[in-house]
Amino acid sequence: MAKKKTEKRKLLTPKEHEIMLKLWTLEESGAKQSKVRDILELFNAEGSSMAYTTLATFIKILVAKKYATSSKTGVIIFIKSKISREAYAALAMKYALADYYAGDKDKMIEAIKSL
Repeated sequence: MAKKKTEKRKLLTPKEHEIMLKLWTLEESGAKQSKVRDILELFNAEGSSMAYTTLATFIKILVAKKYATSSKTGVIIFIKSKISREAYAALAMKYALADYYAGDKDKMIEAIKSL
């Protein structure tokens, strides 16, 4: 029987990461799914802005990368994460371990301890 090939997820770009942080914050506060406008309000609250269409484009990218799902009701776009903040952190650490520490967990732990 052939082994099932596991899909390698790409890490998020800085802007995608920023959007996911806001989405996770909304979900952790109890939202089952969030409107694009909810995420825009979080950007505005911290003094930065993003066009609705730009955010909608990033959401399409997050859906294509399998980090989120989206649905539309009328003109309202909803988004829901497919990966938790903790699961993404573990994935990012796995990449960091391989890319920066050549798989040496002890070196990575020492680097973390020095923070």
